[in-house]
Amino acid sequence: MFDKLVINVVDYIGSKGKIMTMLKIKISFRTLTLILITILLVGLAACSPDAPSETPSSEEPGLETEILSTLEAPPTPLPPEPQPTVLLIIGEQVDPFLITQTQAMLEHLVETSSMKLLSEEGLTPEMVTPEVQVVVGVGQNLDLNTLAAQQPGLSFVTIGNPGAVVADNVSVIGDPSIEAQQLAFLAGYLSAVVSKDNKIAALIAEESPMRDFLAESYQVGARFYCGICHPVFPPYNTFPKWEIVSLTTVASDFVSIIDSYANIGVDVMFVHGALFSPELRDYMEELGVKVVSDRSPDILRSNWAGTLAMDPAPALEALWLDLLAVAPGKQAPSSMVLMDLQMGLVSPGRQRLFEGMVAELQSGMVSLEIAP
Repeated sequence: MFDKLVINVVDYIGSKGKIMTMLKIKISFRTLTLILITILLVGLAACSPDAPSETPSSEEPGLETEILSTLEAPPTPLPPEPQPTVLLIIGEQVDPFLITQTQAMLEHLVETSSMKLLSEEGLTPEMVTPEVQVVVGVGQNLDLNTLAAQQPGLSFVTIGNPGAVVADNVSVIGDPSIEAQQLAFLAGYLSAVVSKDNKIAALIAEESPMRDFLAESYQVGARFYCGICHPVFPPYNTFPKWEIVSLTTVASDFVSIIDSYANIGVDVMFVHGALFSPELRDYMEELGVKVVSDRSPDILRSNWAGTLAMDPAPALEALWLDLLAVAPGKQAPSSMVLMDLQMGLVSPGRQRLFEGMVAELQSGMVSLEIAP
């Protein structure tokens, strides 16, 4: 019984062997198809634009970042070049107008030359720093010549300093002693031009070391215009007149001094700026005496004819290129100007007459010592 069962099983297996072989072939073909489809799908997914791409890693990941940081770092800025500088030094006993005109001209010149301007009072060698190229001194007690000898590569200019002399790198604008005489001469000339009857006078400060020369120059200047200056209308006196008075005398007794001139008909007076006080100006305006001076008033009054002043600005401008080139020093005259004419007491014709005399005086055509 058992033997039959075994034989039947074997026969069954043998009959089924072909079926199993066919099944295995079919299973293998299906598996192969699935594998091919899977590979195809994976390939399509890899080519998709939305698929993330892998960035190959560097063997040294920190090296590239370090190099980029070094290349992208901004360069260290270089220190700015020092700007060439003009040094303006203010000395002692200096006319404010000289300072104003000098500073205004220097501001213009340094702007056009891409420089800068520094202003100091008094002079010490430490002020001359490496960027300084030109030193301009205005006023007295400034020993620019000694400093210039120690700084041969710089240009120096001195204005309004009687002790200054021209040197290799030192230029001098104006001569205070000559300019004071010229100013007194032109004050006499202008007073005579403005006066209606040649009745003119001057008050000169006793404290001025050149008081006698100034009085003489004033007289010569007046007579260049009016000759013997005889008045046409009474009272008849000899003109021009002048008086040398102390600052303290004018301050305490100016009324009697002005009255003495007004009583003889003086209608124009030259008054040294140092002698003026607000009270003196007010009193002269009250009397109607016209004023010519060498210093501008605190406020213009109805009797103010004009102010005479020496202007160094034109000479400074003419010297500028030589100063930048450190050329040999020169002597240059200041220019005389007439200011404060707002009251209209000097007509345009009289002003042209005055300006013509300035030109002749400064050119040497007219002498300070001899009247015609």
